[in-house]
Amino acid sequence: MTLRLVVVILVFGCVSCKSSYKICVPQQHLKACEDMLQVETKSKAVLECVAARDRMECLSYVQQRQADFVPVDPEDMYVASKIPNQDFVVFQEYRTDEEPDAEFRYEAVIVVHKDLNISNLDQLQGLKSCHTGVNRNVGYKIPLTMLMKRSVFPKMNDHTISPKENELKALSTFFKKSCIVGNWSPDPKTNSAWKSQYNQLCALCEDPQKCDYPDNYSGYEGALRCLAHNGGEVAFTKVIYVRKFFGLPVGTTPASQSSENPDDFSYLCVDGSKRAIREKACSWAARPWQGLMGHNDVLAKLTPLKEKLKQLAESGAALKPQPEWFVKVLGLSDKIHYVADNIPIKPADYLMKANYTDVIERGHGPPEPVVRLCVTSNVALAKCRAMSVFAFSRDIRPKLDCVQEASEDTCLKSVQDNGADLAAAEDMNVAGAAKKYNLHPVFHEVYGEKKMPNYAVAVVKKGSQYTKMEDLRGKRSCHNSFESFSGLHAPLFHLINKGLIKNDQCVKNLGEFFAGGSCLPGVDKAEHNPLGTDVMNLKKQCTSDTDHSPLSCIEGNRGDIAFVSSADLSNYDSSKYELLCLNRDAGGRDSLDKFDTCNIAMAPSRTWLSAKDFLSDVSIAHTPLSLAQLLSDRTDLFNIYGEFLKNNNIIFNNAAKGLATTETLDFEKFKTIHDVLSNCGVA
Repeated sequence: MTLRLVVVILVFGCVSCKSSYKICVPQQHLKACEDMLQVETKSKAVLECVAARDRMECLSYVQQRQADFVPVDPEDMYVASKIPNQDFVVFQEYRTDEEPDAEFRYEAVIVVHKDLNISNLDQLQGLKSCHTGVNRNVGYKIPLTMLMKRSVFPKMNDHTISPKENELKALSTFFKKSCIVGNWSPDPKTNSAWKSQYNQLCALCEDPQKCDYPDNYSGYEGALRCLAHNGGEVAFTKVIYVRKFFGLPVGTTPASQSSENPDDFSYLCVDGSKRAIREKACSWAARPWQGLMGHNDVLAKLTPLKEKLKQLAESGAALKPQPEWFVKVLGLSDKIHYVADNIPIKPADYLMKANYTDVIERGHGPPEPVVRLCVTSNVALAKCRAMSVFAFSRDIRPKLDCVQEASEDTCLKSVQDNGADLAAAEDMNVAGAAKKYNLHPVFHEVYGEKKMPNYAVAVVKKGSQYTKMEDLRGKRSCHNSFESFSGLHAPLFHLINKGLIKNDQCVKNLGEFFAGGSCLPGVDKAEHNPLGTDVMNLKKQCTSDTDHSPLSCIEGNRGDIAFVSSADLSNYDSSKYELLCLNRDAGGRDSLDKFDTCNIAMAPSRTWLSAKDFLSDVSIAHTPLSLAQLLSDRTDLFNIYGEFLKNNNIIFNNAAKGLATTETLDFEKFKTIHDVLSNCGVA
């Protein structure tokens, strides 16, 4: 090969070489991504699927060159722009076939009656307003961002109430009547209380008492119906639906029949002027398109990638139903699948272009409130900070702040001393922490498909005749570990409470009650038996190998009853086992799936405690509860319960499925159990 030919290949590459790109996908969509790789395209560019925990981790993968690009929403672009030493670029937009040339996904507008006597935005005060719904962009976030900059709009810095209540209070003061449907708070009790207190915000709705979806006067078109037919004087919605409502052409869609007359209404511009509905709208902020974001190095080989993605988008859009990879991997939909050519731009600049940064960063006036979460490790601190910027990007307030202490106890002490607002405890530590540090529970984890706390349960074989604890005297027992609520605390409390054993040497008495022998793993550890009590009978049914599980114990016919958590029941065969209903006075049995009504006691979930009074609880709980609610069916965005940086149970347990306020916990019962067991040195 001549030197000249070598130089040509080095400079221009070889014809047969294929460009290769790594797309980052959440782990749960890896199979769909691999299916996408099988799709035939004219482009010979090669894609490779790289799995991460979720989209948040994908951002790190792209930054660290473990992947080349990831599909993102504008909020993800904001998160990316805050990562230190990043060089992200938005290199592709996803647009609709209907509006392939539109600069933004949608533009926020104000629509008023043509003859409304108004010449500036201050004069919106005292009017009747129509909105798409709470927390939505064009009907809530964008108008609030604009209005709060005006001196006539009420201040939102009352720190005796939550940031969200500040918003609702300000809107209800500023407007005479409104329709703002939706879930105002993730806590049902708070949601109901606010809708009662600020009921004028529901007065223009189809069903003011419910003030929730579905409502004929909510949503993009609903806000216009509220304006045209239900007494509204101003509507906040987006351009495309204004044009559709009045039968005007939209992008590639021609005009249609409409009973509404556009000549009776006008756009209200930011400068107070009006513009006819038939003219180009005057928007005051916009939401950018979704798109694709990569690191700066990807720009050097962008053209083959764009072609590949366009062809995949066209292929997926043509299929009915659309394949999973089309939606879950590429982030496209039946409406948004036009892959537009746009100049690569930094994410911060892209958001600024639409004035969307102001919408995301909207505050409530200095000093901005924060809720301080106490954590006990560097990994937990990193996760807390990731949660903070993610929640902030999604308009969840107050802002989450992160405090690190050495241990659970020092975190709880920090809350007591006002160095933090929230700290976690689990099992019987919840009741102990409340008593020791004068704290009270605010919210807790829930588990399983039903999203409820775990329960301590008693499992027996179907063929047995036991219906109450008394029937088990002299029999054999299998337990979860000594430290656990389900394995020790709950059955022990039940025996003491029923007067079946004395509470002086309760662990020894437990062994005597189950005279046939037990397997209570960990009972022989020195720290669990400081008095050197004879506990041999509580080890009698443990095998010499390492498997001390209650399931192997009862299946191996070494026990007549197993004391476990409801979280363990999925391992038990419902055709062989039933629950013993020790929480019922009459006892009895029920099937394994009835653990919430047939159990020993509700187990204390991992619970977050605060020193503040209930007035502040709404503020303290709002951020974590709202975050959990947002991600309940979108763990691909941020799996706050899963493994984090290869560590388990960080901040939240891996097994958790959500968070709930502590009203559903029988906290007084936990304190009673704690006090009883403390007397015999267990709790």
